[in-house]
Amino acid sequence: MPISTSEAQAALSDIAKTSRASATTYGYRHASPHLIVWGVIWALGYGLSYLRPQYGATWPVLVLIGTVASFWVGWKSRPAQSKGYDWRYAATALAALLFITAIYAIMPPRTGLQAGAFFPILIALLYGLIGIWTRGTRMLIAGIALAALTLGGYFLLPQYFMPWMAVVGGGALILGGFWLRTV
Repeated sequence: MPISTSEAQAALSDIAKTSRASATTYGYRHASPHLIVWGVIWALGYGLSYLRPQYGATWPVLVLIGTVASFWVGWKSRPAQSKGYDWRYAATALAALLFITAIYAIMPPRTGLQAGAFFPILIALLYGLIGIWTRGTRMLIAGIALAALTLGGYFLLPQYFMPWMAVVGGGALILGGFWLRTV
């Protein structure tokens, strides 16, 4: 029994929706451990920045640890057939580093709070853009939440911004990572 044109179009539409949902779920599961890793890094970094501000090397060391952990997590989560080196990851990291360096050269932060708020706002933007382009509502929500929590702490609790970001910023990333796993 042949199917009608409208039945074929409906079936193709269902296939496209299922494909998008599957890609979104895969993306969430791939992003989840990265959010958890960086949530822990942020909790440690902002916490140590508040408790021991004299330890100037805290952030560079933690960023290096987080970067290595992110690359390792990404490497481990890739399918076996695609375990080769992909230059785009290194190129993306280099582009981000050059962008941040340029922004700091043009508009250097005048306070530790400004520096402490810059990166979460940048990451919130990236999560939001990923959510918009991949139709990943949860990533968009995570970006909006991170931006709102960062701005709230910066403007409403400046004297407690660092511990705020340790608990709320790091905690939001960790919770967001577990939330993405539940799809």
